[in-house]
Amino acid sequence: MKKGSEKKESLEKVVTEKKNNKKVTLEKETAKKNKHYIAEKKVVKTKKEKKENIFKRIGKYFKGVSKELKRIRWTDKKDLLKYSICTLAFVLFFGVYFYAIDWIALLVRSLAK
Repeated sequence: MKKGSEKKESLEKVVTEKKNNKKVTLEKETAKKNKHYIAEKKVVKTKKEKKENIFKRIGKYFKGVSKELKRIRWTDKKDLLKYSICTLAFVLFFGVYFYAIDWIALLVRSLAK
């Protein structure tokens, strides 16, 4: 029970500011065992601040998505064809490789009997 009361006593309010209709409270908690301070930040919204309409928020989201899509550097047909052929070649090579390993293991097991 002493731990709870010590914890309450160890919390000290350091700074209270108002920024953009938000109340920011910083609290400092002392850690007695390690002898250092841990800062904790809490953001409290005031009653004046209201959420935007759901449709406006959805619209903002899709506008942001379209902006990000415009920033992407898309590959051209030449590079896309080159990378696709390379990928198919690697898949084919490793498919044949594992098929051969499996076939050799099967052959060794049949000879062992």
